[in-house]
Amino acid sequence: MGAHMARRAVGDVVSVWRNTCPSSATRWLASLMVSLPECAKTQSLRPADRSWARAGASFRTSTGAVVSLPPAYTPGAREMYCRDVYLRSGLTMPSGGWVIDLGANCGLFAVWAALTGAQVVAVEAQQGFAAEIERLAAHNEVNERVHVEVAMASGVTASGAAVGVVADDQNWSATSHGAPSRPADVSVPELMSRYQIDRVGLLKVDIEGGEFAVFGDSDLSWLEQVDQLALEIHLAYGDAKSLIEDIRRLGFTVELQDNDGDRVAVTSARLEYAYCIRQ
Repeated sequence: MGAHMARRAVGDVVSVWRNTCPSSATRWLASLMVSLPECAKTQSLRPADRSWARAGASFRTSTGAVVSLPPAYTPGAREMYCRDVYLRSGLTMPSGGWVIDLGANCGLFAVWAALTGAQVVAVEAQQGFAAEIERLAAHNEVNERVHVEVAMASGVTASGAAVGVVADDQNWSATSHGAPSRPADVSVPELMSRYQIDRVGLLKVDIEGGEFAVFGDSDLSWLEQVDQLALEIHLAYGDAKSLIEDIRRLGFTVELQDNDGDRVAVTSARLEYAYCIRQ
């Protein structure tokens, strides 16, 4: 294992210990010891994650909320709750108001936001995830604060079905939870109107290149009603420099990072995350 991968692994082990409830952390560390040869061979800690996949796990998030995950929900939990990839660089989870989660998947972020006290609109294009989000919200007793929308996140004029990974028919047909046909588009302004939202405390965007549709319109004035933006950037699907310039022009400070949390330039091939806070 190279020095870079070793540094990431050590950081993940420390973050698991700090952010996972004691019984879940103990099971994971025991599994790590058993699976060390496999972890070294694959250069991944996923073999240790199998202990959570068998018994579920609970996590102490950076906001103090404790999220309980049944076994089927644990993939991605280490990235979400231990590495805290969406709330680095000073972003905070609102304890009230509204959070919009574009690319909600099975609901890990949406449920965390609801447990912290926000009302959440969870937008997911893969239709089969809707029931999973609702089940996880009910499991954590926040189903009244999680509002699920099955839709393609889009711009007002730019279609979410036309940009990003799932714009390709073969990729869409290979999704784990997608139906044969893509759902309708929905833009952030449409969501704000539908739920009568006058202020978005945090907008989280992880939609596999579809971010270039969401931010692809010439009129992004709706961003003036957003306080924070956690954005995953997929460089193959658009012009990251132009996207970031537009966000900065609308009054945000922006920090750019790679997957390990190191700062990078907007031109870097390692750029993966943009953390944006309204000035």
